[in-house]
Amino acid sequence: MLTGSCWPAPSPGPAADAPAVPRGRVRLRERNRVTVIPETRHESSRTLVGRSAELNSVLRQAGRARAGTAQAMLVRGPAGIGRSSLLTAAAVHLRADGFTVRTLTGSTAPALGAGEPAGPAGPVAADPAVPPPDDPYADRRRFHAHLARRLAAGPLALVVDDAQGCDEATLRRLDFALRRLAGQPLLVLLAQRTESDGPGTAVLAELLAQDRCTLLELGPMSETGTGRMIDRALGGPVDPLFARRCAELCGGNPHLLGRLLAGLRTAGIRPDRSGLRRLRSVYGGILASLIPDFLAVQPGPVRQVATALAVLGRADPDLLGALAGIPARRAETALAVLRRFEAATPGTRGAVMRDPVRRAVLAGLPAGAVRELRTRAARLLNDAGRPAADVVAQLLFLDRIDEPWMLAVLRDAIAATPGRAAGPDVVGCLRRALTARLTAAERKDVHRELARACAPTAPAAALWHLHKALAATEDAREKASIAMDYGLSAAGTRQATEAVRTLGSVLDDFDAGPGADPGPADRELRTTIASALLVTAVNDTTAMSVARERALTWTLPRGDSPAERQLLAAMSVMTCLDGRPAAEAAALARKALRVEEAAPAGWWVLGPSTVLSQADAVDEALAGLERSCAGGPARQAARVRVPALAGRSLILHNAGDIAGALRQARASLALAERSGPGDPAPLAHIALGSALLSAGRTAEAALVLDRLVRTDAALERRLYEWHHYLYVRGRALREHGDLEGALAVWRRCGRSLAEAGVANPLLAPWWLPAVSTLARFGRTAEAAAIVEEVQPNLRRWGTPRALGLGMLAASCVADGRARLRLLNDSVDVLASSPARLELAKAEYQLGHELLLHGDADGARRHLRRVIERATHCGYHLLAATARRLLVHAGGRMPQLATSALDSLTGSERRVAALARDGVSNKKIAETLFITTRTVEMHLTNVYRKLDVRGRSELPGGLRPSGLLATGR
Repeated sequence: MLTGSCWPAPSPGPAADAPAVPRGRVRLRERNRVTVIPETRHESSRTLVGRSAELNSVLRQAGRARAGTAQAMLVRGPAGIGRSSLLTAAAVHLRADGFTVRTLTGSTAPALGAGEPAGPAGPVAADPAVPPPDDPYADRRRFHAHLARRLAAGPLALVVDDAQGCDEATLRRLDFALRRLAGQPLLVLLAQRTESDGPGTAVLAELLAQDRCTLLELGPMSETGTGRMIDRALGGPVDPLFARRCAELCGGNPHLLGRLLAGLRTAGIRPDRSGLRRLRSVYGGILASLIPDFLAVQPGPVRQVATALAVLGRADPDLLGALAGIPARRAETALAVLRRFEAATPGTRGAVMRDPVRRAVLAGLPAGAVRELRTRAARLLNDAGRPAADVVAQLLFLDRIDEPWMLAVLRDAIAATPGRAAGPDVVGCLRRALTARLTAAERKDVHRELARACAPTAPAAALWHLHKALAATEDAREKASIAMDYGLSAAGTRQATEAVRTLGSVLDDFDAGPGADPGPADRELRTTIASALLVTAVNDTTAMSVARERALTWTLPRGDSPAERQLLAAMSVMTCLDGRPAAEAAALARKALRVEEAAPAGWWVLGPSTVLSQADAVDEALAGLERSCAGGPARQAARVRVPALAGRSLILHNAGDIAGALRQARASLALAERSGPGDPAPLAHIALGSALLSAGRTAEAALVLDRLVRTDAALERRLYEWHHYLYVRGRALREHGDLEGALAVWRRCGRSLAEAGVANPLLAPWWLPAVSTLARFGRTAEAAAIVEEVQPNLRRWGTPRALGLGMLAASCVADGRARLRLLNDSVDVLASSPARLELAKAEYQLGHELLLHGDADGARRHLRRVIERATHCGYHLLAATARRLLVHAGGRMPQLATSALDSLTGSERRVAALARDGVSNKKIAETLFITTRTVEMHLTNVYRKLDVRGRSELPGGLRPSGLLATGR
């Protein structure tokens, strides 16, 4: 019940704190408080258990009244303590003793004004034809005369339950009659509920002052009484510890105990030691059903704190007190009561209330009161600086999100989860905010925040909201900022081309706005828009041509600001795709990465790192991708870490570390799956499929690639991923023996790259396996045409890997000594590149060709190197093929080196050697002209490969020839 607010009715004061009755007795504390002494057990009523002493006290008072002295007794206690049961049992005994008994409750007590007490069947209603008298004294006299006539026939007992609900006039009549009929056999038996105030509370206090009115406080039921109730409900024998635990949980309240025992009976629990163990496990399920009865017998502060905790779910006493409107000290006292009943449990950040209990507490409150509480709770949490997620948990239940501070909280909640889904709570609140009466500017802000919340998992929804925000914006600078978000959200989707056009239009409008001499902030914003335009386009097969035309007219930035470095990153990727010299693309990438930004890494690091890997700068590429993973999920979002791990897998694969490539690819895919269904993680699937093929697990690789096609509807629009997928899919078909199918897929890859305007042949080197397969079929002319087409672009890119692979492809269409010379040159050039896997393949072809030319010694020498290199790379298929050819060439199986040192790359050996000499990471970086982060990455790889825990455990023999020790 609520009184004037959303809180349960307050405690009536001292009555709520009445002392508990000791087992079986009430000591005489003042002249009008009865002493309860256990005598004959009177428990004839099925509802009265464990109250024999209290019933004896009532019957003694009745005995005095029967002897001719009017008596009054007030039975007082909380709800459920057994007042009504005691009055019912007393009425039965009084009738048996010859008393005429009239019973009524506080709500019907005014009927006494009609001149007739309640009838034997229960409370009577007032006669509407008899108006209440205007003279209170005359009314009391008539009531006194009526009782006197009844008393002439024998003893009379008036039993009034919930007397606090009587009106003052009724209780005044009873008081008058008691005083005027002092020598008559009259018993007035009243019952008062302590935690509930009423109109008769003050008069009851006055009645206690009379010598003939005694007070009987009903305290918690004794353990003996508890045991008898348990025996009746569950059967015996009753274990004392079981009874004690039930008494503790219910606080000695018979009504609560009865509800608990009903639940235990349903659960089939016996009152023994095994039942005690089961009681602990099932009590949580029963607890929610007991909550309304438990709170009904508690004082106001306990109910208020329970309601506050039900709203908050978890809180400390200070916050609970603030929401409940009581001091923190009283809140702590109330929490202790809730903990004893296990309605609240201790937690690391305050008391905790489980969801079923919370629902049970709030079920009795009006919906409007709960909404008001949640609004207050949200304000309190926000003012206290609690995490935005805690505030959102309250806003979620409100019908309207229409106050400025609420939108600010939602914005903070989105910012707290960069790159990750903001959660359905935040999205739901923002959508409700759109239904409020908002200004155009506020509506635009809500759309923008919704776009940020939806972007990680629902890019289509994010684009819709950004489109709405763009339409509602007139300011050129603000429109530029929204357009940048629009472009980045559209990257890799079907809306990429439209986003590029939008960004181009915004860029044109922005150029026309600030004038001929824009300020630094405008220049930075314009550069950011330009970089967003390129990023949106470079990975889209359709949009890239539109962006390329614009980019050709731009001046290269210096890279002095974050926006300029972002534009350099995008331009380095565009340069790489155009197939311009690798040195030019790598220089742009290095300028973009030269400063480690304070903000978390994103595409601006992934793109240049990929360019560096294509330019044979593997160490720098891995260091850049390591930056994208640094700090873990707390710093880097999954949408950045997933492609970074997949990129590392592809680089390690080309560098000959198949085991490492598998680990990185699996980690990337696992992270994508943990992050939700929004990202199909195409690069992770491709990297895993590629590594599985090299590990000889063809069927597993095919399953991974098939799953990618099923889950990524936009795969064909992703320039980088689509062509990598076609290249790897062709490899899978070849391993299955479908050479014609593989050729068709590789040719499709080449046509698609040409249509997209990609001139870099290393992006997806489809041409190399295609030429080899065509030559195997004897279709030399087709193979030669492909070689002739790619050679100019390979020479223009100019890296050792590009040149070496070009020579390897040319050898497939050459004959005799020309073929042998090309293979020799390919092996020599690839040896100076990081492409160890492709070097092993080229050297195998050289060994095979030497054997055909009768040079068995040379063939065996190269084949042994192939076996050793392929084994260390984890390319066991090639190692097995080379072994068979070596035996055919008359050679013995080589005794492979068992040292794990052979698995280290040259860079890793150089760093490890200096580290073993005690050189600091900073000095190693200065000596080898690399960053300290690259040093740390190499050392991590060395420790993993050598299975050591630190530099003190590094073995000898690490120093490559030509590397001298340096000072510390």
